[in-house]
Amino acid sequence: MAADALIRRARPLLGTIVEIAVDPESTCAIEAGFAIIRHIHERMSFHDAGSDLARLRAMPAMAVCAVDPQTLAVLRIAADLHRQSNGLFDITIGRALVRGGFLPRQGVSHLNHYCGTAADIEIRGDGRICLHRPVLIDLGGIAKGHAVDCAVAALQAAGARRGIVNAGGDLRVFGDHAAAIEIRQADGQLSLPFRLRDAAIASSENRRNRRHRQGRIETPHIGPNRTGIAIDHTISVIASTAIIADAMTKVAMVDTAIANHILAHHDGHVVAPAQRLAA
Repeated sequence: MAADALIRRARPLLGTIVEIAVDPESTCAIEAGFAIIRHIHERMSFHDAGSDLARLRAMPAMAVCAVDPQTLAVLRIAADLHRQSNGLFDITIGRALVRGGFLPRQGVSHLNHYCGTAADIEIRGDGRICLHRPVLIDLGGIAKGHAVDCAVAALQAAGARRGIVNAGGDLRVFGDHAAAIEIRQADGQLSLPFRLRDAAIASSENRRNRRHRQGRIETPHIGPNRTGIAIDHTISVIASTAIIADAMTKVAMVDTAIANHILAHHDGHVVAPAQRLAA
C-alpha cells in the first residue's frame, strides 16, 4: 500500500510532534494510540512536577516508592541496557544535562546532591523503586521510544493492520506496510529514501545543538565520566522496537561494536553512512 493511502493524525506530545498513520479502515484505532502516548508523557516527563521522575528526584537515599507500570517497564529496560553496555547507557545523566542547560533545574538547587548512577536504582521484587543514592533521571528518548512501541501495540489491539508511529524521529512501521524513510543528516540534508518494513528506526546528532561552557563543549548526549559527546554526523539505528533503537543511538555514539552486539539480540544494527544512500 502506498504511503499516501494511510490516514494520518498528529498531536504535540513528548516534547515533539507525534504522528500516527493507519490504514483507512482503522482510523477508529488512532485514539487508543494517542491515549497511551499521553499517559507515558504524563508519567515520564522531566518537566512535569506530578510525574514519576519528579517523585524520584525528590526521594532521599534508601527511600522506597511505587511508580506507574509503564515507568517501571522503562526503568527495567534501562537497567538491563546499563549492564549490557558496560555502563555506557545511563539514564541518570540528568545532572549533566541540567548543568549544561539542556534541561531546566525544575526546583533542583544543589546538583552535586545527585551523585548516583543507574547502578544505584534498585528495582525490588514487588516492583517498587529504592534509590541507594539520589539520582536525577532523564528518560528522554527512551520514553519516546517506549511510547511509540506502546502506541503500536494499542493500535494493533484496536484492530489496525498496518501503519506508522513517529515521535520526533523515533519511528516504527508495523504490518505489511513498507514506509519510505529519509534520515535528516547533521548538516540538515536528507538522505535518499529507503524502505522500512515491520521495524523501528531512531536517529541522533548534536552538531546543531552544542554549547560552550568553561572552555568545554557541552552536548545533550553524555558519555563516560559525564562528559558531552560531540559528533559531526547522524547516528541511526534500526531495531525491532523503538525503545531499543533510540537507546542504542546513544551507545553507538561511544562504541558502535557494543551497540551492534546488543542490537544482534533485537534484529537490529547501526546504520552505516553508506547504507543511508541505498534506495
